[in-house]
Amino acid sequence: MSTKIPMKPNGFKYLIAALVILLIIYSFKLNSDYQKLEDAFSEQKIELQAELDEIIEDYRNVNVKNKDLSQRLVKEINKIILLRDSIKNLKKSNYNLIVKYSRRIVKLERENRRLFIQVDSLNKQNFELLQENIVVKQQLDENNKSNKTLLRKNKNLEKEQVKLKAKVDIAGIIKVNNVIAEAMKERSSGKLTSTSRSRRTDAFRVKFDLLANPVTTPGKKEILIQILDENKKVVASKGNKKIKNGSTVFFSDNMSANYDNNQLGVVSLILVNRDDIKRGMYTVNAYVDGIFSGKTQVKLR
Repeated sequence: MSTKIPMKPNGFKYLIAALVILLIIYSFKLNSDYQKLEDAFSEQKIELQAELDEIIEDYRNVNVKNKDLSQRLVKEINKIILLRDSIKNLKKSNYNLIVKYSRRIVKLERENRRLFIQVDSLNKQNFELLQENIVVKQQLDENNKSNKTLLRKNKNLEKEQVKLKAKVDIAGIIKVNNVIAEAMKERSSGKLTSTSRSRRTDAFRVKFDLLANPVTTPGKKEILIQILDENKKVVASKGNKKIKNGSTVFFSDNMSANYDNNQLGVVSLILVNRDDIKRGMYTVNAYVDGIFSGKTQVKLR
């Protein structure tokens, strides 16, 4: 036959006390773990926000001239700012969102790398283009300098050519010698003889020599004879011609001579109306090939 030992009242008290102590210890442990979790949560929030701030700063420091890429960067910055503000306002009970946001940040960093690689590539291309532009500009500057030098040389050559042409033109002028003019009267026999009386003058005979000139071009040369009275009026005018200096000459006779660069004698007989001839000094001018070449005077009484 078994014997049951009764529990002492003090033993029950000790059991209750032990359970209370265990509950206190368990509660303390739970509180401690919870506090650690909250601390870790807060720390993780701060780290995520700091990381997003760095990403935002990286985006803002990127200098991109490409319009489309620049707009994309602005759009990405706005997305990151929105994510950072969402994390900042995250409540302590949303522990699972920390993991979600962490994954999004990892994804953002991958996108950042791709985007920054693209930016670096564009910047490199821009730099290379800039270098090419510098080289091209240098070449253009050198070409411009060469062109200016050539233009300056050409202008100098043109001036020299003008001077040379002027010298050649001067050298090519056919000079005349021994310009002789005399008034002529017609006898009843039709023969012309020299006279000094104005009222008997029926013609002027003009003769001179074209001097030899090996420089000028041979061929037919136009000769103009102009007779002027004391009032500068042309005697027996036959027409007018523009000469090489641009002025117009009214002439009393117009003829041509076949010049072969050797001395050549020229004679012109200009018929006049004796009623138009007055006493006084008459000037006879000779033009050869459009250039004034010589003159003489005849005095009639």
